Amino acid sequence: MDPAPRVLPPRPAAALRTEAGGVPDGAFPHHLGLTVSRVESRSEITVRTQGPEGGPVCALPAEVRLWLTHAEHSIRLARELPANGCLAQAVLAHEKRHAEVNRRTLRDAARELRVVARGWALRAEARADSAGAAALALQDELGRAIEPVLDRLRQAREDGHAAIDTSGEYRRLSQLCPGDQAKLRTALRRG
Repeated sequence: MDPAPRVLPPRPAAALRTEAGGVPDGAFPHHLGLTVSRVESRSEITVRTQGPEGGPVCALPAEVRLWLTHAEHSIRLARELPANGCLAQAVLAHEKRHAEVNRRTLRDAARELRVVARGWALRAEARADSAGAAALALQDELGRAIEPVLDRLRQAREDGHAAIDTSGEYRRLSQLCPGDQAKLRTALRRG
């Protein structure tokens, strides 16, 4: 599930920096926008079992369901940006690039999860003393099988965001919309 990111009301640039976990960064000390994304995954397995009621049993996955969702996906701009101005639109466009990285990597991971889960299900089998214990063992195995995909999702996101957040990009943004830049500097000094 990948709903479009919500654009939330503005917050002070200092609050955005704190939310991002950052500190002032040299030539570009202010956070003028922030994209927040929290991905959650979960799985559900229905199993078929064979064996005596008192165990041991053999369990095979009958159905595997995976959910990968943006539990939170939002964009917020700094309150100090002149509202609806040229610079606010440029910062919003920058943040939307981050949101697109989030959405693209989520879709890519979802496709890869399907392939991995199907391959896992074809060879998965668990033996245990009870059907419940066998189902838990299969759930654990599935978790181990899909974790590398989730690791690649996280790395792809980090790489994608790093490709956007470059000194050159921040320099470009700092040179746009001179009138808005002057208003921004005044607002930041007051804040």
